[in-house]
Amino acid sequence: MTTIDSAHLRLLTVVPAVLLAGAGVVATVWLTAHLVRYLLADAEIRPALRVGWRIRYTWRRTAMRVGLVQTEHVRPPVWSSRPQTVAVRRELVPAVRVRARRWGAEVDASTIGRLGLAEFQNAAAHLADAWRVPQVRVAQVRPGLVRLRALLVDPLTQPTGWYGHATTVDHLKAWSAGVDADSQPVTIRSSGVSGVVVAGLAGFGKTSLLNARFCQLAPSPAVQFVLIDGKGGPDYDELFRRAWLSAKDDPEQVRDHLVRVHELMTGRQRCIRAVLGVKNVWHLGPSASWPLVVVVIDEAHTFFNESKGTDVESKKRDAVARQTARLVEELVRKGRNVGVQVILATQKATGDAIPTKIRDNCQVAVSFAQRTSEAATAVLGSDITGFPDEHPRRLQDPAYIGVASMVAEGRPGFTLVRTPYVSDATAGRIAADTAALVRDPLRLLADAARADRPGGQDREGGGSFRQEHPAALPASSPPTSGEELRR
Repeated sequence: MTTIDSAHLRLLTVVPAVLLAGAGVVATVWLTAHLVRYLLADAEIRPALRVGWRIRYTWRRTAMRVGLVQTEHVRPPVWSSRPQTVAVRRELVPAVRVRARRWGAEVDASTIGRLGLAEFQNAAAHLADAWRVPQVRVAQVRPGLVRLRALLVDPLTQPTGWYGHATTVDHLKAWSAGVDADSQPVTIRSSGVSGVVVAGLAGFGKTSLLNARFCQLAPSPAVQFVLIDGKGGPDYDELFRRAWLSAKDDPEQVRDHLVRVHELMTGRQRCIRAVLGVKNVWHLGPSASWPLVVVVIDEAHTFFNESKGTDVESKKRDAVARQTARLVEELVRKGRNVGVQVILATQKATGDAIPTKIRDNCQVAVSFAQRTSEAATAVLGSDITGFPDEHPRRLQDPAYIGVASMVAEGRPGFTLVRTPYVSDATAGRIAADTAALVRDPLRLLADAARADRPGGQDREGGGSFRQEHPAALPASSPPTSGEELRR
């Protein structure tokens, strides 16, 4: 019989004791660090810490229970006693990284096999129950990575304001729309855009979004506005001071203003290469002598509606509506390269409100709360059905006033954005401070064309470059002007 001397016996007992003591020290330090972090955190973050710990330490079990597991059959490892010809079953659970936020827990999960965005979205309600949170939102951050937000408080319900940022070249090329659920800035492409549709239920933030865009652009001499208020109320009264052309709900006046903008567009098309040396103004960017003309038509459906009546007055109104629709269609289709941008705001962007030949040619679409999937699909397209968390039907709660769904620049899919609130007083003050920047783009175009021609002689008859009174058009116009569109 082999005997163990006392030295070896002591070694066999001391080594496990040291290992256990070391493990105990590590566990104590780990628990102490978590406890200290919890005690130092403020009251708002502590619930998020608890949720994060629950998610992290129960993730594997939770994932298997809600079906977020990928099963595969592989050969046993080389050190296994099983024959290599026998396949063994292996269950793969997505790896996660959990971070506590003030609004809840942020979980980044890696995709595996057939476990992608759709599978995580389908499991979101079950995960919310397992994690004991009101809601779990799912979004694709990049290929191979899905982000889950376990929301204790939805950050999108926290209002934000506009703080008077100075206008820069970037504001002309990109629209600062607001912030996302992570408080990161979100932009919409503006460079090379001729049409924007903004839709949503009344009172959910459309006018405030337009006010914010106005406040971003108004201090720039490289922007001129055409402001049209289909409501006919006082919403835009103070802003009209900064507008080249303005109108309320008078269909004929609106039509006449759009004729002038159309004439500007056709005049620019004829001389852009001679004056700027390029075919697209966005290659150089708008300037004070060739400004971006932003045409804002709030409650746009007011001017496209046809009553189909048989009396003389109804036929006259319907003719004006058709002329207006034709003018807007032309501006959206042809105004991109010469710096004309049309923004249409409406409650419902279906074909009976905004003609599809206009709506479907607009490059940018923004939707606030909608009551029906039909209305959301009309403005954002059929792809929105694949993004249930960003669907406008989920924004009908008053807490989401000012939150819109959109395709943001540099982001996959759709993004929910908290747009900044701009008070009427702020917008009015900016309009008053920048009223001196108003210029007539037709006169600017005439001056630029005259300077470009030898001797500075204007073309015979004035063409599209003559100066006009903003209230009305002259009785006669050249064939290339917008007068043909009025007939």
